[in-house]
Amino acid sequence: MIISDWDSECYMGRDSSDSESVYNTTEMHTGPENKKNCPCDSCPLSLQCMQNITECSAFRNWASKGDYNDNDLGKRLRSC
Repeated sequence: MIISDWDSECYMGRDSSDSESVYNTTEMHTGPENKKNCPCDSCPLSLQCMQNITECSAFRNWASKGDYNDNDLGKRLRSC
């Protein structure tokens, strides 16, 4: 009886004899599919942003949408 209770806890409360519990796994979320690379890789202000803990409009758009305008690189800096 102890083993069956332990198995139930391992399967998040589900009975280990349930055939669906074998297929109930957690999915790995790797983040959004970005259209462009990180804007900080090519920005001359990236070191300054890391030291001052700031981010520009291009980085904020890239982090939320995966894309940014090249004109926004280094513009509208604000603290993170």
